[in-house]
Amino acid sequence: MIAAKPSVFRFADVTVREREFAIVKAGHVRQLEPKAFRLLLILIRNPNKLIAKEELLNSVWEDTAITENSLARNVSLLRRALGDDPREPRFIETVSSIGYRFVCPVEASEDREDNGKERGDHETLSPNGGNGVTATGDSGPCTTNGRNIESEPVAQATSLVVVSAKPRLRLRRWGWALAVTTATAALPVAGAAWYLHRPLPPPRITGYTQITHDGHEKALRGTDGSRLYFNQASFSIAQAAISGGEIAQIPVSFPNPVMLDISPDESSALVVSQHANNALGPLWNVRIVGGSIRRLGDAVSAAFSPDGNSAVYSTEDGDNWGGIYVVRSDGTGVHKLASAGERVDNLAWSPDGAVIRFDMYDKRRIWEIASNGSNLHQFLPDWRPTEKKCCGRWTPDGKFFLFLMDGHIWALDERRRLFRRQPAEPVQLTTGPMLWGGAIPSKDGGRIFAQGVTPHGELSRWDSKTKQFLPFLRGISGQGVAFSNDANSIAYVSYPEGILWKANRDGSNPVQLSDPPMQAFLPRWSPDSTQIAFTVLSQGWHGGIYIVSPEDGNPRKLLPEDLLLNVAPTWSPDGRKIVFNSLSDGKFDGRVTIRILDLDSRLVTTVPGSDGMTGPRWSPDGRYLAAGTVVDSTHLMIFDFTTQHWSELAQTGPVDSPEWSRDGKFIYFKRVLGDRGVFRIRVKGGPAEKIADLKDWHDAGWWGAWMALDPTDAPLLLRDIASADIYALTFDQK
Repeated sequence: MIAAKPSVFRFADVTVREREFAIVKAGHVRQLEPKAFRLLLILIRNPNKLIAKEELLNSVWEDTAITENSLARNVSLLRRALGDDPREPRFIETVSSIGYRFVCPVEASEDREDNGKERGDHETLSPNGGNGVTATGDSGPCTTNGRNIESEPVAQATSLVVVSAKPRLRLRRWGWALAVTTATAALPVAGAAWYLHRPLPPPRITGYTQITHDGHEKALRGTDGSRLYFNQASFSIAQAAISGGEIAQIPVSFPNPVMLDISPDESSALVVSQHANNALGPLWNVRIVGGSIRRLGDAVSAAFSPDGNSAVYSTEDGDNWGGIYVVRSDGTGVHKLASAGERVDNLAWSPDGAVIRFDMYDKRRIWEIASNGSNLHQFLPDWRPTEKKCCGRWTPDGKFFLFLMDGHIWALDERRRLFRRQPAEPVQLTTGPMLWGGAIPSKDGGRIFAQGVTPHGELSRWDSKTKQFLPFLRGISGQGVAFSNDANSIAYVSYPEGILWKANRDGSNPVQLSDPPMQAFLPRWSPDSTQIAFTVLSQGWHGGIYIVSPEDGNPRKLLPEDLLLNVAPTWSPDGRKIVFNSLSDGKFDGRVTIRILDLDSRLVTTVPGSDGMTGPRWSPDGRYLAAGTVVDSTHLMIFDFTTQHWSELAQTGPVDSPEWSRDGKFIYFKRVLGDRGVFRIRVKGGPAEKIADLKDWHDAGWWGAWMALDPTDAPLLLRDIASADIYALTFDQK
């Protein structure tokens, strides 16, 4: 008899069922794309075996032409589903430039379905993928709750000892009757106690329905029960029926409106205006029907009170940075609740009016305060303290608090029941590769409306002959493209994975230089092409500059921990110094400065007069620095190392991503507001010249601010070809 092929695999707290195409981790089903699932099967069938990238590509994608980016992306999906950390892998180990190894012992069994026969002839897979017992001395770092799964002791059977009763100990009949009566009476009490003390079943998502189908980015802000209201990337407010259909614009009497919230009676909206310098303007109470407006204050975020008679809002300018205020809906009675000390976003008022929760922009955490201004503290401070949490909303009945973490929707059960234990932790509602944003509960609490995004970009290059952006390097989903000085190699960051790669100038022979969860930004080659400097952001705005050799792929931090938000490194032309941005006082409030690191002496100096300036770029001849400004991004500044003074290149409009031309005569920059396009301006002065129009362009990647130049000074951008639509998620809260 030939044994059936094993199709159920178990390791740590994970069960993989090949026949059912399912992964169950800690009792929760995790969704995976088909390619990622197939990749997992190959790895777990060969535990402790190093499998080359080429072999994995051939096995999973077969004859399909694909790059290593796709393999790295699917490995990242697996690690996310398994909860694995590539820096201390429990399951999947990366062997730089070679391949991957599954380091956890795997138990395999048949998945029989022969009418009543048992499932299960268990076997342990050996390192070479065949049957046999894995050596206990090479079991890898796989553990469950801190215990090695191969060293788990087998529970000893408990003996039941029956002692014959002596006549003198024999109970009388009335004693037996009393015992039985007491036990019978206690059963309902015990059952009631068990029922009242058991935790309520966790909520879950049981269905998905797509509402919009245009694929464009949207930011949900509210619903009136029959329609959804949201902001569009074109700085306009729109609505769509919950049942689907056409998207309709909502006219507002001022330019670039951004909706923040809908009133409980659905008659009004809180709206601000986005200005050309990226600043948000006055806060207005706008009547949805009729369009009349009433000014409430200056704000960056706002939310209505549960009765709609007041609004809470936050400010960002001057001494009021992070100020939280309450104002009546008619604009009167303004009073201050608290000062958070940094930018406050995504304000939300609890349905009972007692609590206000919001995001701390710097800390990337959710905080809360009583509506009377007391008891300011962090929300869930001890639960996953390093994870970024944001964008919270209560269900209308106040039973659940929904928020976003790691691109997925989570729910904290805040139901209050007599004797009932409260859940200790939030529950993850969504899984899989799709990323979610803007979770808005329906009026009855039975659905959650959210934008689902499958992020993807297309690298594009400006063609001066056709006057359009065309796919470049086969349209890879990569950003931050930087060419080595000899123009023979490129470095780039895959989107959305954030992995740093090095490749030939035509994109061939890609080599992975970083691993998730490290998120790489803005790589720059050293002048001798032997090193790449890049930025890593983690835990809010705490960042660092890393250096990596394109040969060994081993990133190392360049600067000490006590310098916060070290970003945007650029090498001096002689390769002996690096210029970068850093916080001037430890807070991300516009007070950034430009610093220079001398690589020989390790001395860090501050560029005179550089407070509030960002994105420094060293000129090819080493004489100048070009930079923009943070608070008012309409200034393009030039620092002359000879005179030690700054001067401004006069132009009109915001400046993003300034880059020097190869000959150092021009500065190219991007403008995403107002007259949108790619421009260049002579260093000696004169009007800015528009090179490319971006009127109908949709950016992907780093906040729409990235642009680079190829060796011919042709602009490079990342086109957004993601699918972004609104879905209705069925919210089961039994």
